[in-house]
Amino acid sequence: MKGMLKHVKREKGFTLIEMLIVIAIIGIFLALALPDYKGTVAKAQDRGCKVNQRLISTALESYYIDNGNQYPDETTALTTLVERHYLQSIPKCPSNGTYTVKKSTDGSTMEVSCSVHN
Repeated sequence: MKGMLKHVKREKGFTLIEMLIVIAIIGIFLALALPDYKGTVAKAQDRGCKVNQRLISTALESYYIDNGNQYPDETTALTTLVERHYLQSIPKCPSNGTYTVKKSTDGSTMEVSCSVHN
């Protein structure tokens, strides 16, 4: 009888309780981290949009200097900047907004705005 007990192997593994505890701990970590992650993504998209707006503003100023102190037409400003190689392509807002270019009220500057981030 003693010889038979030596051959019986005890199977190793996790119990159901241990698995449930691990899943609960992972759930708690996710619940704590997810809101922070969403806020970080929103901030990154906002900053990316502001960088794109500055890029367009810089290209507009370069165009202004190179073209006798005149800005391109508001309606075609972005395509004009690409066609004249001030921009490689029209920047895209990370939140799928659209950029618009308008002259200031006194006409001395061009303002870039985003439909999502303003």
